[in-house]
Amino acid sequence: MPDYEVIVVGAGPAGAMITKELAGRKFSVLCLEKEIEVGYTNKSTASTPLDTFETFGIPRDLALKDLKGARIFGPTKDCVIELDETVGRVLRFRELKQYLIREAIKDGAHVVLAADVKGVIAEKGLIKGVRYVGRDGEISVTANVVVDASGPQGVLSTTLGLWKKKPEQIGVAFEYFMEGVKPVTAKGGGYYMDFFMGSQRAPGGYGWIFPTGPTEAKAGMCKLLATHKVPNELSQREYFSKIWREDPQLEKAQPFELHECAHYITDPIEVSVLDNFVAVGDAVNKVHPLFGEGVRASFYSARFAAMAIENARMIKDYSAKALGLYDELWKEKWIETGDLPGMLKKLYMARVTSHWIHLSKNWERLIQRSYLDCT
Repeated sequence: MPDYEVIVVGAGPAGAMITKELAGRKFSVLCLEKEIEVGYTNKSTASTPLDTFETFGIPRDLALKDLKGARIFGPTKDCVIELDETVGRVLRFRELKQYLIREAIKDGAHVVLAADVKGVIAEKGLIKGVRYVGRDGEISVTANVVVDASGPQGVLSTTLGLWKKKPEQIGVAFEYFMEGVKPVTAKGGGYYMDFFMGSQRAPGGYGWIFPTGPTEAKAGMCKLLATHKVPNELSQREYFSKIWREDPQLEKAQPFELHECAHYITDPIEVSVLDNFVAVGDAVNKVHPLFGEGVRASFYSARFAAMAIENARMIKDYSAKALGLYDELWKEKWIETGDLPGMLKKLYMARVTSHWIHLSKNWERLIQRSYLDCT
């Protein structure tokens, strides 16, 4: 008998969510987290549409102020889009992950912190568990299914060949959490999401200011296309410093947190399973296939994987064929039905470089209008 039915490697958004989903389905599940606390690192901007709260039962108090509009500062034209209703919010990212794990623990999940997973245990070519180094030395633990939720590192998914990454695919970003901000208020009392695009503002990526309260905001810069170059290109810090100097919202703002990250910008990974193995979230690039959306997509990835694992338990078959239900559900949600009409997809892919614009029904409408009005 294995030690657990499922082992989850990582307690980020996808790992914490699938641990909660499986524990709620009465699986015996172990979550191994490399850091000494669930919630670290706190590096995501974590803006998300209302769909995230409604679909996954996320409490309102795990988010900051409402977002009700967008201002796009484009390469040739600027525009302002407002909606009467709330389109999204910025999550309390650290608290969100801790909430999910605590809910999983209430349903019986086990969690080990400071657990550095070194690889899988295999017998006759089949994955049987993992080896990790913890406070008590090197430990082996077995399960029917191993889930890699280790984020962009893809600790297991890359070594097992599911995801082949290249240096030129790395996108990088940094963000300040700032105090002393004077946010512009959108119609109805919410805030705008501000995006800065174009070769003079953010070549190969974009900058942003997302207000999170009356005197604070998350503001940063990303470059998604490492190979994209413009003449006399500045550093990301220099482009952001220009926004900091010139935008009235940030005139007296100072940072109290710095978030930095790197992520591989690749084509969708079509196969995310092996016999007795599943990879979720950023560990297998399960992001929105058009915009690279992170948190909400990782939750869907986790739920679909949990559904596939539950089905596998019911039919007593943990083969890649049985677990492949996960990829089928993902494809149906994000690829076949899609969030945008085909023509808009082509226009966005051709004209807008954007990695973390998040969509819901209202958010989608806002971004569609932003694109059409600002280009």
